[in-house]
Amino acid sequence: MSEGSVLGIDSSAEMIALARRRHHDYPTDRLAFEHLDVRELDEVGRFDVVFSNATLHWIREAHAAMLVRVRPAMKKGARLLFQMGGKGNARDVVAVIEEMLCHRTWAPFFLDFGFPYGFFGPSEYGPWLAQAGLTPLRVELFEKDMRHKGTDGFAGWINTTWLPYLERIPADRKEAFVRALVETYVREHPPDAEGRIHVRMVRLEVEATRTS
Repeated sequence: MSEGSVLGIDSSAEMIALARRRHHDYPTDRLAFEHLDVRELDEVGRFDVVFSNATLHWIREAHAAMLVRVRPAMKKGARLLFQMGGKGNARDVVAVIEEMLCHRTWAPFFLDFGFPYGFFGPSEYGPWLAQAGLTPLRVELFEKDMRHKGTDGFAGWINTTWLPYLERIPADRKEAFVRALVETYVREHPPDAEGRIHVRMVRLEVEATRTS
């Protein structure tokens, strides 16, 4: 690829195919997409910037090992910019789900289930960056108020975001699971005066550089 070009990677072949279809009119020497898990990255001194947004919290483990892979792929002086769900993210939703998973209606579907997300904070990510040979510039948690338009909007978000849980539920029971989650959450966290449902989100922003 040429100077100033962009390479997008994803561990999902379907997402790479979608990206290629949507951006087929861009020259491939300027914008390309590759089916690749970042934990298997094997490049040397290729990138000026490594960027990820709202993705890496799907990797529950091996963040330290992933950073060890990323560092050699960066040129000297290159920047790393990550944003992902952080420690405490959507904790009120998580609390409702964990309560539901203890109920006899849903517990049988989650007998061998572990928390599927990696929500970390500066105390984990700072040392991981240093161990990988990267210089941390900023590792920060910040809160974000997510707002949904009524129960339909909230249910839509549950259906498209909390897939590791929904994939455990039989197809004919998913609607009931989502409905129970929404009803419990709204009972404990009522909508505001305009009918909007609020969710306390937490984001982790990571900025680092390769100095040697």
